[in-house]
Amino acid sequence: MEKFKICPSCGIKNSPISLECTSCESDLTSVRVLDKEAEKALLEKQSQNDGSVLVRICDCGVKNLPAARKCSSCGEDISDIQPETDTNHVTTYILSSIDGAYTFEVNKPTVTIGREQSMKEYLCKKVFVSRVHAKIVIDDNTLIIENLSPTNFTFVNNKKLSLGEQAELSNGDELGLGGFEKNGQRQSDAAYFVVKESCL
Repeated sequence: MEKFKICPSCGIKNSPISLECTSCESDLTSVRVLDKEAEKALLEKQSQNDGSVLVRICDCGVKNLPAARKCSSCGEDISDIQPETDTNHVTTYILSSIDGAYTFEVNKPTVTIGREQSMKEYLCKKVFVSRVHAKIVIDDNTLIIENLSPTNFTFVNNKKLSLGEQAELSNGDELGLGGFEKNGQRQSDAAYFVVKESCL
């Protein structure tokens, strides 16, 4: 079973032997190694809390995840700052390409993505992605994706969504437009993203 470390700062999955996040270079030395079952249990535990959100606020004013050891903005060491309840938080969602070369902030209640829609500057050369591929909706701070492509499909954590089928997206989920991962390989003509969630 695949094992990994989830970066507490950006949510990217890293190799279990990584000491730093490959995306944001946050310290991973004290981050627990997980597998899919442990990740699911952790997410269930987090969803059963009282709804309060904890953050570490850097001296520069940026709010960071409670497990972050470095500020996501200025890179300062914040491991000695105690997490506190954020009473005025807004959840924002970002889709970050697997290679880290492109990010897309979901900043509207409904966004249609595809080669001729939002994200077209990145998706235009991905021939497995449809012109109108999927719809993303933010509903009560929940991110939902609906597959609009009858031929190329949308995949959430390698699970195929049929035409019109919806799925809730969570922090760290992998989204495949027109392709999925098989034996550690991904199709180069498809597009792959990691869902990142942050509280502002």
